[in-house]
Formats: sequence, C-alpha cells, structure tokens
Amino acid sequence: MQNLNEIEVKQVKGVGPKSLERLQELKIYTVADLLNHFPRSYDDFEVIDINHAEDGEKVTVIGDIVTEPVFQYYKGKRNRKMTRLTFKIRTNQAIIKVIAFNRAFLRGKINQGQEITVTGKFDRQFASITANELKLDRLENASVRPQYTLKSLPYITFTSIIKNALDEFGELANDELPTYLLERYRLISKKRLYSFAHTPKNREQIKQVFRRVKYEELLLYQLKIFYLKQVEYKREERYKKVFDQIKANEFINNLPFELTKDQMNAINDILGDLSKEQAMNRLLQGDVGSGKTVVAALSLYANYLAGYQGTLMAPTEILAEQHAKTLNDLFISYHLKIELLTSSVSKKQRSLILTRLKNHEIDILIGTHSLISEGVTFKRLGLGIVDEQHRFGVMQRKLLKDKGDSVDALFLSATPIPRTLALSTFGDMEISSIKQLPKGRKPVQTHLINSKYEERLLGFVRKIISLGQQVYVIAPLIEESDKIDIQNAVDIYEKYQTIFGERINIGLLHGKMKQEEKETIMGAFKNNTIQLLVSTTVVEVGVNVPNASLMVIVDADRFGLAQLHQLRGRVGRGEHQSYCILVCDHQSEKTLERLTVMTNTTNGFELAEHDLKLRGPGDFFGAKQSGLPEFKMADLVKDYKILEIAREDAKAIIESNEIHQNKDYLPLRLKLFKEIDEMGNRLD
Repeated sequence: MQNLNEIEVKQVKGVGPKSLERLQELKIYTVADLLNHFPRSYDDFEVIDINHAEDGEKVTVIGDIVTEPVFQYYKGKRNRKMTRLTFKIRTNQAIIKVIAFNRAFLRGKINQGQEITVTGKFDRQFASITANELKLDRLENASVRPQYTLKSLPYITFTSIIKNALDEFGELANDELPTYLLERYRLISKKRLYSFAHTPKNREQIKQVFRRVKYEELLLYQLKIFYLKQVEYKREERYKKVFDQIKANEFINNLPFELTKDQMNAINDILGDLSKEQAMNRLLQGDVGSGKTVVAALSLYANYLAGYQGTLMAPTEILAEQHAKTLNDLFISYHLKIELLTSSVSKKQRSLILTRLKNHEIDILIGTHSLISEGVTFKRLGLGIVDEQHRFGVMQRKLLKDKGDSVDALFLSATPIPRTLALSTFGDMEISSIKQLPKGRKPVQTHLINSKYEERLLGFVRKIISLGQQVYVIAPLIEESDKIDIQNAVDIYEKYQTIFGERINIGLLHGKMKQEEKETIMGAFKNNTIQLLVSTTVVEVGVNVPNASLMVIVDADRFGLAQLHQLRGRVGRGEHQSYCILVCDHQSEKTLERLTVMTNTTNGFELAEHDLKLRGPGDFFGAKQSGLPEFKMADLVKDYKILEIAREDAKAIIESNEIHQNKDYLPLRLKLFKEIDEMGNRLD
C-alpha cells in the first residue's frame, strides 16, 4: 500500500506548476504534508438562538429585515470613501440592529422583508451585531469554514486541492497511534481526522479534530523525551558511588541551622541518584533564598566521600567567589581542599591549580566559564553542578559533563518553573523543588504605587539608608529611548545624585559595562561602600547582599512576574525587614491585576504559574531559548491535563519496550525516529 509521505503533492488533481511552487513555499511537498497542513482557525456559521448568545460572542443568526437598510458614506483614513450599512432584523422574537461596513455592493440588493443570514460580534447592551458576513439566503453548505495560513496561495485553490487529495488519497491514511490508544480515549481515526479537519460539518467534528491532534502531538513529544532519556541512561551506565552515609548525616546534624523538609527531600533525591548505576541528571529548582546552596554542598560532600572530585560552575565571578566563601565556611572542619578558578586568577596561580587538580589534590573546584576551558583536567570528576543553569548554553553544560566519565550532573535554578513547563522543557531531567523558606526568614513586604507618591518614596529611601541599610533601584532601560516612554537607569542615577548629593555613595550598573567594571561596582555595593545602586536587571541573579533591605522597581509593568520576583529576591536575605516597591503609572486593568499578584504572594511557584498563564511558554523563557516545540493545536498551558495523560502513556510505552517489539507500534516508531532524526540526534 502506498504511503502518503511518499506521494508527491504534484500528483494531486489541480496542482499545476504555479500552485506547486506556492505549496512548496508552505513546505508542502507530499500528500501527507498537504493533509497535515491543518487550519489555523475555523469560522463558525452555526446558527444559534440570539436569546442564548453571550455578550461579545461571535454569532450567526437568521432573521427577517424589518427596517429599510440605510447606507451612509464617510471619509476614512487617507480620505478613502467608506460606507456604513444599518438595518434591523427580527430573529427568535428579538429585534436586533445590524451594522456592516463597506458593503456598498449590496445597495439595491438588500430590502425590507427579505430573509438574511448575519454573522458578527454580538453586543448585548445595545442589542446589535457588528457584521462581517451577510448572506441573502440560508446556509446550505457546511456551517463551519476552515481558515488556513496560505501566504500567496488563493484560498479557493487550496481548498479545491485539499478536496481532491481527500477524494484521491484519503483512504490511504494510516494511523500511527496503536488501536488500543484510539479506543481508550475514543479518538477518531486518521482518515476521519483529515476529513473532519478540512471539511467539517459542525462544531462536534472540530472538537474531535482538536482532541486527536492535541493528544498525538503531546504523546509524540513526550515519547521523544523518554526515548532520548533512555538512550542517555544506557550511554552513562557506571559503577555505583559508595559513600559513608553516617558521615553525610553528621554533616547535616552539625549545620548551624535546621534544614527544611523540602531541602531534606531534595538531599534524599540526590543521594539516591549518586547511588545508582546511571549518571544523575537532576534539576534542583528553588525559590529565591530557599537554601539550594547547602543542598549542593552536601551533594559535593557525598561525592567527595565516594572518592571523587566535584565542581561548581557559576555565571559570574562575584557569584563564584560567593559560592567559594560559603563552601569554605561550611567545610571549615572537614579538611576539603577547595579552590576558585576564574579569569582573574593569575597565570602562575592558574597553572598551580591545574596541576593540583590533575593530581587529585583539589576536591572541589569552583569557577565560571573558565572551568570548561582547555587545559582544565580532573583526575576523577564525579559531580558537576551548574548554578543558574539557564544562564549557560546547552553546549557549555555538556562540556562540563565531558570533563569526566559518566559525571553526575546537578543543575540549580532560582527561577521556579511551572510544572507544565518542567514536564515539557526538562522532561529529560529528574526534578527536585524547594518551596519552603528557612525558618526565621521574614517575607518581603511588597507595595504597588504610582509616581505621584515619589516624595514619600524618597523619604522612605532616606530612612532606610539612615538605618545603615542599602537600596536597589531598578530601571528597565539603560538610556533614553525614542520608541518607549519609560525611565532609564542613567537618568535615574543622575536624579538621585542631584537629590542626595555627596551624602551617600550611589552606583550605576548595567549590561553594557565590561564584566570587570560590573564586578567592581557589585563588590563595592556588597561591602557597603555604595549605599544606593541604580541598575538594570543585571542584578537579577545571584549575589547575596544581606544588608540590602529595599528594592525599588521603576516602570514595573515592563517586567514579567517571574523577573520581578527574581529582582525582589535580592532583598530579604538578612536580619532586617525588607521591602519591594513597584512603581507603575500604567493604569490598565490587566496591568494592575498582574502587579497586584506580586503584592499578594511571595511564593515564586505561584507567581510562575500566573506568569505562564499571562505570557505563554515562549515568552516565559524567551522565545529563542525556550526550546519548546511549536505545536499545531496543542497548548502546554491550556492542555495540561492532556499533557499529563500523554506523559504517562509515553513513559509506559518506552519502559515496556513495546515500541521496539510490538508490530502494532511500527508506524509510531517510524514517526518517532523520523522526528528525532530531524532534531539532529543520532540513534544508537
């Protein structure tokens, strides 16, 4: 039997040289490509009772015209002649006003007493419909019309080609999904899918199309994740690490503070991974200040007890130095040899460190990108930890793991990731989450104000500084922009210089500065040489300044919730009560609703869920770096329940090995491997 993937689209009746060229612009080369070019949306002309319509809903009604149609002419943009047509209809015992624009061609054709079909947006308050479609007869054909992304290909040409393809080749459509899944979820067959998607007769058929396509897309994506994870596990089989659990427990008991339940759960997850025959690949995500570093420290200690070296890579020198100080303090009684390797280390010192590292005279090496440079050779690397993992590229993280054989990998993230995206984006990793904050940590008080309260805000800044504490002021831009009317860091810095004069030291920090200059300014702020730091979002991640107790964020509406929460996390790290002031003059209801969420909760996981719903998955991570697939119909947020079902099914299929052994899975296996090949992965 012929395969739709092997039949060239030019074999479909109606495809000539010109239409073939336009189809290829849409990346349609085969009949399978053609039939899988699903509509982007559907125009619904199913007639309803206007009495049951909701305000703002798109409706289609049939009624009798009860007033003489009135045509009005006026000048639009660029003096173009425009028309406005109004009349009233009686439908389901209701009188509805109909408004339509640019329908001059209907003059003389539309009259009182005629029956008419009207489609448009319903306004309940004014009992009116703003029409985008008027028909002087009843809808005889399908009440639902597909709408496609077609570029230069005419709609009529495309729909004609689709119809011919269904007539000629529709019967050749084979299901990739096994029969038991179709039956379990009552999903339509592939033949019906193509028919319902391209020539739907009603809403129910469209509903069936969405159910089928969403499940199939999400199942295939989860299959890829689990399959590649299995392949990676097989590649990274190694001997179990054996370490002294009693000594690990002693380390925990000797800590000067009590670990939270979430921290203990994360530690147990990691120690369990270290004892397995497969290398660890775990994401440890925790809210700002939740205590990820001490969990990482215990992981490094257990790895050391097993006889291996460990390393921790941070995105900036100052953060690497902070980690080095923290780990040296934690291990002061344990005689671990800890070194720091950054670009600031002298050539002589670097050479000495690298020699000692190669001879296993260093137990833990902390650093920046320098760790993955040539010449950095470990004698026996067992654990690589990457802090703020989203700040490093995939290749950089891989280079760190490649510094040893079957290295355990632990990735730290202070950006709480919603469960939906964690399943989708980091599905190849195990995930541990720390949601509880350490005991005694005071929540940051967050307030939303507008610039009318600037004098009171300045008074509060003075008070905080007079108490010997420090202040961050965050701006969304570095310099003035002609395109956007928002405040910038340079102007704010100059304003604060004028207001405070020489009474306090004020610093300016932004992304255009050289790394060395940024490190110097941040170091001065950390040492309280600078009392007020005006900055862009370069301070979003990492550095611990316990004496900073006030965060002012100007034009707060320019930031996402997750980013605002990261910025807020720069304060509240010491003994002082801390505050975050969001300044926003943008008074739209949506903006105020979003920012009010910040004032109501300090839980980063809750905020991440809100942010995902508001901005979508692409914007949550940034479209280019999200790594998320582009689905035709599935939505990772709205279709979360389908995602979880598909995930469980995919896991069962891969773990049972059915996809390799059962012939019923052959079509699905071929499709899976084809997509993996397209991702650029080599299959073993």
